[in-house]
Amino acid sequence: MDILTASVVISGISMAIATIGTGIGQGMAVNGAMQGISRQPEAAGTIGTNLIIGLAFIESLAIYALVVALLLLFADPFATGAKEQVEMQNKVSVLQMKVQELQLQVQLDTMQKSVPAAAATK
Repeated sequence: MDILTASVVISGISMAIATIGTGIGQGMAVNGAMQGISRQPEAAGTIGTNLIIGLAFIESLAIYALVVALLLLFADPFATGAKEQVEMQNKVSVLQMKVQELQLQVQLDTMQKSVPAAAATK
């Protein structure tokens, strides 16, 4: 799995977890607020205000997860380094093959020089 595919998968999973978590948290907050208002209807204004503030804090967690997921998708901080590393490894392997080719050429040249010398002595 390459870096880009991993970024997409991880960002999707992180958003799913964040959405589930904030959904459960908001549901519990609204449940508590509705129970409080049903027990004390005269405190509905205070409970409603506190509920809205609490829901905003809970929703901010999902927004943070969204920002991280978008960074993984579009900023992709690992992609350039990984691409450069793969390109560098390719260059190194090409250079190693050229060095081996030169070594074989040197061995072939020395063998060709020794063969005519052996034929001249016969």
